[in-house]
Amino acid sequence: MESVELQAAAGELLSLAGKILKTARYDTEQRLAACNVGISALQYGILSKLNGKNYTLSELSGLMSREPATLLPAVDALEAHQLLERGQDVRDRRRTPLAITRRGLAVLQQVPPVAENGLLMNALKEMGDQKVEQLLALLQQVALLVAPDPKEALESHKDEAG
Repeated sequence: MESVELQAAAGELLSLAGKILKTARYDTEQRLAACNVGISALQYGILSKLNGKNYTLSELSGLMSREPATLLPAVDALEAHQLLERGQDVRDRRRTPLAITRRGLAVLQQVPPVAENGLLMNALKEMGDQKVEQLLALLQQVALLVAPDPKEALESHKDEAG
């Protein structure tokens, strides 16, 4: 492909990724509202990342591709509602890992990770198994090629795939 064609393809990929993310965010907001758990999609994402692993605010920032200043109010609100807690690293006092609480885990268990009849699920059902597998393989390859750290891209994909 010529450079101009690659630029057009990159632009189209960015546009499509934005549309898919917007749909996924909408579906998440709908699931949260239906379950009446009282947290935002961003807060749900933070709890999901902390499910099974502790991260500092800085580490969460990298995993979620958000600035720490954007995450801080959401983390503070989650802490105020006792859905997560700030810890202390005994090996490094400067490090403050965040951990999900039992109450936070209960909130995650109330909200299905994906809506069975959500927009994205319906689209994937329409595509069929073979096309879904191809799509995932291609997106995984793109993620590996664009990520600064290939391990991060794989972990991020695993976390988001549920």
